[in-house]
Amino acid sequence: MEDGWESDELPCEHETHPVSVSFSRASLETFTEEGITEIGIYAYLKDSMVYGKNLSLNDGNLQIDLPLGENLQTFAVANADHLTDVDSLSKVVVYQDIYAQKQVYISDVVDLTSDYSVSNLSLELKRLVGQATFQPRETADELNAITRFDQLNVTFTNVGVAYKVKTGACVQQDITISVDRAAGFSASVYSFPTINADLRTSVDVVYLKGGEEVNRTNSPLDTGIAFESSKHSIVYMPILEEAYLQNSWTRSLVMRKTDMFPQPFTIEESEF
Repeated sequence: MEDGWESDELPCEHETHPVSVSFSRASLETFTEEGITEIGIYAYLKDSMVYGKNLSLNDGNLQIDLPLGENLQTFAVANADHLTDVDSLSKVVVYQDIYAQKQVYISDVVDLTSDYSVSNLSLELKRLVGQATFQPRETADELNAITRFDQLNVTFTNVGVAYKVKTGACVQQDITISVDRAAGFSASVYSFPTINADLRTSVDVVYLKGGEEVNRTNSPLDTGIAFESSKHSIVYMPILEEAYLQNSWTRSLVMRKTDMFPQPFTIEESEF
């Protein structure tokens, strides 16, 4: 994770006070399962950052130095790719690395009064992302027998690629994942929550052979997916069903117009 505040000095002169940072057992177990070894901790006085560093997790035994006698707001984040506008709590944005397939965890923004009576800051990090998966309906034998294409470019529209800490709003972008037979032509993407956004996610599929486009879906699959934290949406589509495609592999256009009874795509949702 990048873009912690690089300076070892506070932006203005303050007496500092050491505060231990603790995490719940559930959080520590999750960090171990996800291979998380570093965590970013950020503290703000009003809207201005007074502390921001990426720290080694150190089995959850962390200590930070905060300005004494101030009403602060803090949050922690793990597995992010980078943060932007970290100097301002109202502007800071957390970005995920779409292609790294990492689950981003973040705490609530916590109020803290940094006086001598406060020696510990307890933070609970929760998974912030949901997931969508495109999954062919065909069996493994059917997929292995395919010769007309060797790659799919699967585009998920309106994926939440970044998260605004103060407001909970997300930045949305179309993401294309390339998959082949070894992956079972299955593609997945993580997203920050888009449940409160206006735009929903659809799925568009391009078929390639030897790097050249040979077919595509005749229109994006209108899945209506709205990402929520820890919700997994799986889109099942028969990728060999010609009624979904712009161009027929074998049948004439006349036959396609009179014989279009596609097996519908379905969506299965679960918690993870």
